[in-house]
Amino acid sequence: MRKVFLLVLILLLGLSAGAMGVSAQQATSTPEPTPSPTPLPPVTFTQAATEFTGESDTFAGVDPSGVTVTYWHQYNNPYQLSVISGLVNAFNATNPYGITVQASAQGNYNDIRSLVNNAIISGDLPNLVAGFPNDALSYALDDVVVDLSPYVADTKWGYSADAAADLNMPILSGWVNAEGQQLGWVNQVSANVLAVNTAMVKELGFSGAPKTLDEFKQVACAAAQSDLTGAEGGKVQGFPIVADASQFESFVASVGGSLFVDGQWNFTTEQSLAVLQLMADMYKEGCAYIPQERFGNTNDFARGLNPMALGSSAGIPIIIGGIESAGSVVTEWEVTVTPPMAEGDTAALQLFTPGVMVFSGTPEEQLASWIFLRFFSQADVSQQWAEAMSFFPISLTAAANLQPANPYFGAINTLLASGTVSVYVSPQQLSYGAVRDILATGLADVTSNGMDVMEVAQRMTDDANQALADSQ
Repeated sequence: MRKVFLLVLILLLGLSAGAMGVSAQQATSTPEPTPSPTPLPPVTFTQAATEFTGESDTFAGVDPSGVTVTYWHQYNNPYQLSVISGLVNAFNATNPYGITVQASAQGNYNDIRSLVNNAIISGDLPNLVAGFPNDALSYALDDVVVDLSPYVADTKWGYSADAAADLNMPILSGWVNAEGQQLGWVNQVSANVLAVNTAMVKELGFSGAPKTLDEFKQVACAAAQSDLTGAEGGKVQGFPIVADASQFESFVASVGGSLFVDGQWNFTTEQSLAVLQLMADMYKEGCAYIPQERFGNTNDFARGLNPMALGSSAGIPIIIGGIESAGSVVTEWEVTVTPPMAEGDTAALQLFTPGVMVFSGTPEEQLASWIFLRFFSQADVSQQWAEAMSFFPISLTAAANLQPANPYFGAINTLLASGTVSVYVSPQQLSYGAVRDILATGLADVTSNGMDVMEVAQRMTDDANQALADSQ
């Protein structure tokens, strides 16, 4: 019997649900349809797709001309749809092979996972699918993911040495499995960044963003114990702790730790215990709180109700909009990395590297799918895509020429390119989805549930390694 490993990356962000009563009159009448958002016109991409020359050493006789491929993606809001539609339109109009990409939004990543698992059972698979490296590891168990390594290395369709030198290979390597197979291609990169209300922090007596883990706690406690207020007179609180694995990982990475050590999950290392204890102490001492709404950490930051919040760099435009909506009570702020243990130590920047997988199809469909992914990473295309979507491009040329729409994203791009921070990517293990759930529960246990840090860390380690064993 086919075994499908469905690994859901659980975010555990607070969700609200509403109930709607139906009157007898409503039940017997035709309800008014819910109006759909007005779609935005596609963004114009003027770049043309590359024509490849030479002879293929791997795909001789495979002709992608006139092939149509389907692409399931997660870009759902009107603006994102306008950008991805513009990129797809440009490829369809300019590629010299007459390849047509039919792109369609399929909900969020969880929705796509459910649809893919159903498609694996039915055999009616799309050609291109959005997801994370963990998804690729799972789908590979069902032999539906194409190894892109032969395409990357091909003498015609692949990358020459000079072209490959323009790619950020450490980021792309996050999609390489233990057997050396390239199971996907990164098309968007964001980072977990710390937004700091610089004006508030200075008013509390500090020079700026915290430079060490101890100073981070001091800033949070000073804010919580102050009489400062934010939008609509709301009291300023401490640091917002979100029961999310990524928040924990960022702090552990910045103090020199890792969650996966010597082939095993380990939350009892010195660095992991230090972060767990920090979160437990801050919550117990009233220096931290747990937001009650989805994205409450950054929403509160935009309203001037906390001094710092951790979130994705892709959410910077949302913070900017939130600050404006709240009456601009946040007057001076910056984005930076989670602080290291000691001043002068190298901090880490956690990167999120979702991308696109090619699924099994005819040789022509697979090659056509790869040609579209190549278009995604052309330097000129990559630059416009990154600027429009607030992502970091995988093209080094694009990264150097990036003209971001806001200076906050630009600051992180500059920091990433400077080499002064280390880069952290979550361990690419099939059990990682389950581990995220385990971590989120553990964070809740050492904070709001007041449980012993060492006991929770050991339990998380045991449960995570059991998940590791079950996945092998």
